[in-house]
Amino acid sequence: MGYNIRVTHSTSGKEIVLEVEESYTVASVLEVLVENLQLKDRFVLATADDKILNPELTLKDAGVGANSELTLMPDPTGGLA
Repeated sequence: MGYNIRVTHSTSGKEIVLEVEESYTVASVLEVLVENLQLKDRFVLATADDKILNPELTLKDAGVGANSELTLMPDPTGGLA
């Protein structure tokens, strides 16, 4: 059963609502966002308290549940995708 999460793109302020499954990885959600927003640089997903999510974790293991609000922000370590 899927649920919605809200992602805010930190540089543009654009909000995106995605329907996800708890078994999705953080990396797969990032991939969809980067593709849809046509982003060139590396990005990470962070929680409201700026904790960067490990791309290898599933949403469930990362603690991302229904109606979670995440931030899509440039990777602070820099580099290209």
